[in-house]
Amino acid sequence: MLHFLPSPVLFVINAILLVVNVIVVATPIMLLGIIRMVLPFDFSIRIIDRINFYLYRFWTLNIRIMIALTNDVKWHMTGITVPHCHKSCIIISNHVSWFDILLICVIYGSKLPTTKFFMKQSLIYIPFIGLACYALGMPFLKRYSKDILLKNPALRMKDIETTKKVCKALVKYPTTLINFCEGSRYTKEKAEKLKSPYQFLLPPKAASIGVALFEIGNDVEYIFNSTLYYPENSKSAFMDMMFGKLSHIYVDVDLLKKDETLIGDYLGDKQFKHDFTMHIREIWENKDAILSKMHADFEKNSGN
Repeated sequence: MLHFLPSPVLFVINAILLVVNVIVVATPIMLLGIIRMVLPFDFSIRIIDRINFYLYRFWTLNIRIMIALTNDVKWHMTGITVPHCHKSCIIISNHVSWFDILLICVIYGSKLPTTKFFMKQSLIYIPFIGLACYALGMPFLKRYSKDILLKNPALRMKDIETTKKVCKALVKYPTTLINFCEGSRYTKEKAEKLKSPYQFLLPPKAASIGVALFEIGNDVEYIFNSTLYYPENSKSAFMDMMFGKLSHIYVDVDLLKKDETLIGDYLGDKQFKHDFTMHIREIWENKDAILSKMHADFEKNSGN
């Protein structure tokens, strides 16, 4: 509606809307987080989680309105229609931009339990957002350099232990866990450095999703596979959205079958670990093919 306005004006509008949205939603979430620590009982946690869910839905609704208000976006949706779910779910996705988090919340937010995703520990210090995510129970992971890991290999298991702890809570209190299997946002430079076998993806890291599926795979209702692509905004999708320059959004949503190829003892069964890793790579090959079709579709329709 307002996308005809100059980009600097749209940035100011979006910045105000985003800050207000964060403060209005994050403040009660932080207060509820304090109550949760003071009253760590099952009934109180369930009530707090339910309130947080409605606050989360309000936040995603505001994000959806903000995008529609200031950006002239053309949506390209393929795959399944996201079903309503009241139990825990898992979403795996490729990682293009910080905007991915907002987009996934918009796509799934009104139909699934509150989404949670693994965050770098340093992000907890972001005003309002960091503390709100902590109060929501987001898992924070501490990243270690290769030198530190070589000196203390035991630190490699810390992220695994965090994953196990989070997953146990997922079963008891319905949540949607997001896993960006690549572990980092895609860039051509990173792909070349990692010698990625894929055209539009980084190699997937199987450990965290393998452990998560072993812990709660049989208890979650759905395992979603999302593929995201912003043909004209891949390098800076979030900032382009803030300036009203977001143009095309491609999203494919699929369901992964819960069977022995996905659910098994990733840490204790070497054969399963190998088979699971191969299966995740196969999923990534299919995802790369979907992205190739998205690229071709955009080039065809844009006349390039």
